[in-house]
Amino acid sequence: MSYVALGLLSGLLLGVWKFGLSVYRGRVSVYSIVLVSASAAAIAYLVAGMLSRTLIFDSEDLVEGFLGGACNLAGTLLLLEGYKRGKIGVVTGIAASCVLIPLAYSFIIGEVISPLMAAGVAVLFLGMATFYIGSMRGRDDKSAAMSRDALFFAFGAAVFWGIAIVILDVGTLVSLTGTLTVSQVPQVAFTLTMVLVGARRAPVGISGRMVAVLVGAGLALALGNMTYFAAANEGDIGVVSVLGALSPLVTALLAVVFLRERLARLEVVALGVVLVGTVLVAL
Repeated sequence: MSYVALGLLSGLLLGVWKFGLSVYRGRVSVYSIVLVSASAAAIAYLVAGMLSRTLIFDSEDLVEGFLGGACNLAGTLLLLEGYKRGKIGVVTGIAASCVLIPLAYSFIIGEVISPLMAAGVAVLFLGMATFYIGSMRGRDDKSAAMSRDALFFAFGAAVFWGIAIVILDVGTLVSLTGTLTVSQVPQVAFTLTMVLVGARRAPVGISGRMVAVLVGAGLALALGNMTYFAAANEGDIGVVSVLGALSPLVTALLAVVFLRERLARLEVVALGVVLVGTVLVAL
């Protein structure tokens, strides 16, 4: 499978993961959500590594995996805070601007960005900007303030995720499954601590169905990351990062179908623009 196809598949799977995280937003502690998802992903990485006999841990895996995982943790927590304050599709779309950081990294290390790809990136970010404009139209002051807060958290998630992509890309050159397994350690350790502290004050309140949904999200995360970094190791990380930015489209459509979340006309147009930009990059 070509790295372009792998990049597109990663965007689909990561979109499913982000949707899975959003289902119980506001009903379950964000720490519980991340804990279950990260634990499922860690187990999936370990199993995949053992079955493929590619599970290797060395000093590079430990350092880069841990740092990348810490950045991913910060980004995911910020995304969940954004979900509380804005529409799932809009918040996820803005957070996809994390692609700028690996794109810059791709340029720095000398990977060639074609004019068509540059045009696609410009179109992609035009679509992301339109997402936010559409979410702000026709809102009262209180709703507008919540949307501004959602924007702040979404961009914060983008910064941390973008940094994590670059760090983990370097680590996965040694061992993909080993680095990704280590990347879950800070997430599991931190969220487990927070859940245990919170459980002393009040019950966690998470049901078996919730666990199943979040485990499914964690598996989608694991598969999405493995296909993403496999594609990045095979091809241009800049191209792959843009293809992975399809995830907001997937998340928004899943929210419309399963959560009955309505999108404004301008937001629908923005989704189309994001898709056009991604197609231009993939050509």
